[in-house]
Amino acid sequence: NFQMNEIKPMISFNNYLSFAITFVLSFGVAFEMPILMALVVKFGLVNTKTLKKHRRMAILLIFVLAAILTPPDVISQISLAIPMILLFEIGLFLSKLVETNKVEANK
Repeated sequence: NFQMNEIKPMISFNNYLSFAITFVLSFGVAFEMPILMALVVKFGLVNTKTLKKHRRMAILLIFVLAAILTPPDVISQISLAIPMILLFEIGLFLSKLVETNKVEANK
């Protein structure tokens, strides 16, 4: 037996599994953001002008979400927020492409 009686593990398998599933699902959903934005523009629910107009609010919401999802240190918050902001910008670019293709198809 390699375990000492004075030392006990602080994390259980259930805690680790819960953390891993939450981590994978949250990043999976975050990486779907550009596709979701492009689909919303394609179906005409919103246009890229509106998305650009509300860019500051989106960035603020991303930082709030990152603060909620990460431990209470700034490095973790920024390390989650920056990729999400980049994904938002990629979503804007894809939305613009979808919108221009939609306009050209209507001509």
